[in-house]
Amino acid sequence: MRALSLIEDGRLALVDLPEPPAPGPGELQVRMRAVALNHIDLWSLRGMAFAKRHLPIVAGVEGAGEVLAVGAGVTHAKPGDKVVIYAGLVCGHCRACREGRENLCENVGGIMGFHADGLARERITLPARLALPAPAALSFAEAACAPVTFATVQHMLFDNAKLERGEWILIQAGGSGVGSSAILMAKDAGATVIATAGSAAKLARMTALGADHVINYREDRFEGAVRRLTGKRGVDVVFEHVGPDTWAGSLLSLKRGGRLVTCGSTSGVSAPTNLLHLYQQQLRIIASFGASFRNVQEAMAKMARGLKPVIDSTLALDAMGEGIRRLQSRDVFGKIVVTLP
Repeated sequence: MRALSLIEDGRLALVDLPEPPAPGPGELQVRMRAVALNHIDLWSLRGMAFAKRHLPIVAGVEGAGEVLAVGAGVTHAKPGDKVVIYAGLVCGHCRACREGRENLCENVGGIMGFHADGLARERITLPARLALPAPAALSFAEAACAPVTFATVQHMLFDNAKLERGEWILIQAGGSGVGSSAILMAKDAGATVIATAGSAAKLARMTALGADHVINYREDRFEGAVRRLTGKRGVDVVFEHVGPDTWAGSLLSLKRGGRLVTCGSTSGVSAPTNLLHLYQQQLRIIASFGASFRNVQEAMAKMARGLKPVIDSTLALDAMGEGIRRLQSRDVFGKIVVTLP
């Protein structure tokens, strides 16, 4: 079968792999139909795996497909079902997993496509609990955006930041996959949205998504613009995933007692923090990584009722490298999805 493999740091190649084994007890086999690209794919390509791994590995951390076969004891899926793949190799039996907090698994074995073989291949056999049923109303490309992108935003905004109707939120890099999803979800929740981007074209598209105010961070100091828009009060929540380039300004954009939730650091991994401002303004910084099975299901339920992810483009498997390069250069609005026939 065909697969896209990371041969060495920085080099992807289309390879021919042996067919996966037939599913054993508690397993199922999935024909992959779509893989959505994320910044974690860039980290993997650069060798930023934060743990030992052995190359080559199959790429792809977020995807959807169709069940081909199930092993003994599998009752929640059958051949022909549409499913999304939870790429975290969670144990299923630690306290966090038992409590439905899979992204805090105490025995996680890594992330598929990052530490172990991923989803950018024609077929995969895996533990059945990692394949979550997807609504029939969703296309494979849409469903592929649920387990990482939409679910991460769901977890950030509602489990962690606890965004409420009537609050103001600043969404950094609103043209990205998580940024555009955050605009959709925050507006759906009744918040007033301020979103940033670096081009007029992206500002226009964020406005079309429902953003109430947009700021070109290349032309304006966004923290000053936020203060003007909010009458010097500041926003209730900042949705942060950029890192050092925006960190200080994001904290300055918060009202007293405001919440910053972050899931990423695309511009670097270290940023100075004004501790005096932090404690005097009684700010809360909430770190967020991944999502739970519940969050994935909540995300798909929102998709099924019409809150669809923004898909920039779809590419063939052998063009996944091009998609990653576009992601790296920020030449994208929303999600790039690789489709497999």
